[in-house]
Amino acid sequence: MSETKGKDSKKQAIKDLIKELHAGARPEEVKEKFKEALGGIGAADISRIEGELIEEGMPAEEIRRLCDVHLAVFQDSLEGATKTLASPGHPIHTLMEEHKILLQFTDKLKNVAEKIKGAKSFVAAGESMKRLNHIAKHFKESEKHYVREENVLFPYLEKHGITHPPAIMWAEHNDIREEKKKLYKLVDTKESMSFEEFAKELGELAKSTGDM
Repeated sequence: MSETKGKDSKKQAIKDLIKELHAGARPEEVKEKFKEALGGIGAADISRIEGELIEEGMPAEEIRRLCDVHLAVFQDSLEGATKTLASPGHPIHTLMEEHKILLQFTDKLKNVAEKIKGAKSFVAAGESMKRLNHIAKHFKESEKHYVREENVLFPYLEKHGITHPPAIMWAEHNDIREEKKKLYKLVDTKESMSFEEFAKELGELAKSTGDM
């Protein structure tokens, strides 16, 4: 009976943390609460609770908000022999560093979208448009990162009993790819639309990409 209550309280803790993320809390802020609330249980147990929440009807996209936190906690918990997997030179470490760079470029996209919006014309936004082209080029090259995550990181997590986060991240990758396609198309077809329309669509794409 007490075991069931303990599991229910942990489920509720995850739900509360998801709500905090949904309200705008940064993953780094939630990570410590996550560790405190769920300390003492393994990554596989956390994954199982997340899976049960999905089965109970919680949308996978809401669970997805916790994935970055889950992985951060998992990384922090690597000890002994497994800690070497997150050491410089190991593929897992490389993927984690690449992920940080991708997040930085997502922030850059938001910033350049704001500057373009305030420029009022394509001519006035000349320098920002160059930056946008650079960001779009980087996003195209980032496809290699997502493929490596799917071929290296996901199987590693699944091997350690973490099954639901990789499944959710597969879906996230597909969503990101769709958003990136929209960005490439927008950049390539900007001459066929007004500056106002372009700036509006770019702002919406920057926001939706940043929310993933």
